[in-house]
Amino acid sequence: MEELEKKLGYRFKDRDLLRSALTHKSFNEGGKNHGLDNERLEFLGDSVIGLVITDYLYRRCRDNREGDLAKLRAHLVSSNLLFKVAKTIGLGGHILLGRGEEKNQGRRNSKIVSSCFEGLIGALYLDSDFATATAVIVERFREFLEQLLNSEMRINDYKSELQELIQKHKNILPVYKVTAEIGKPPDMTFRVAVYLENSEIGSGSGRNRREAEQEAALIALKNIGNFMNFEKLSETFFAEKPKGS
Repeated sequence: MEELEKKLGYRFKDRDLLRSALTHKSFNEGGKNHGLDNERLEFLGDSVIGLVITDYLYRRCRDNREGDLAKLRAHLVSSNLLFKVAKTIGLGGHILLGRGEEKNQGRRNSKIVSSCFEGLIGALYLDSDFATATAVIVERFREFLEQLLNSEMRINDYKSELQELIQKHKNILPVYKVTAEIGKPPDMTFRVAVYLENSEIGSGSGRNRREAEQEAALIALKNIGNFMNFEKLSETFFAEKPKGS
């Protein structure tokens, strides 16, 4: 744990809090400590990270409009980006997993690792204060923040793009509904459909509702020309501007 704390840039006063942050729910399944895992800390850490990143973008990107800031934030707090940040501190090697998850390569599972990182931040916040948590988060995200803000990359948040596109033509909002939840946690698949005036315009699936909604929105963007003669948008979620353009 000391190696992890060194890379994180923070030493915990409450060692039990740190252990809880690193404990996946599979570790205690069936045992007397069932329920003592990082899920509640993950819930807290998700909000702390979201607020810190939002505050950073608001202060750093003074010329960006609300829609652009929302797209930047959506990318920076995504499970894929959190997984990359977690890898910089070698978090996967410190997670306490059950035998089943060990066999399933849980330490390399982006959902498990990114969720554990959120739990770690939640624990850090409780162990210190918001200012300390902010400093640690910004330092850990700095490479990715600056790379993103200083590059000529374009981020498409499909849900935002779909909503913006529809509202240019009609004063209505798309509606997302979960149509199926398959499997059991943590190996669940969500299916979501998106509707426009009671007509389904796209559907998608993902490991969580957010991923499924994004895929449904992307499919809707491909199909929407068939419904309202809208211009179809790019299929690239994170595309680097071609060299020489």
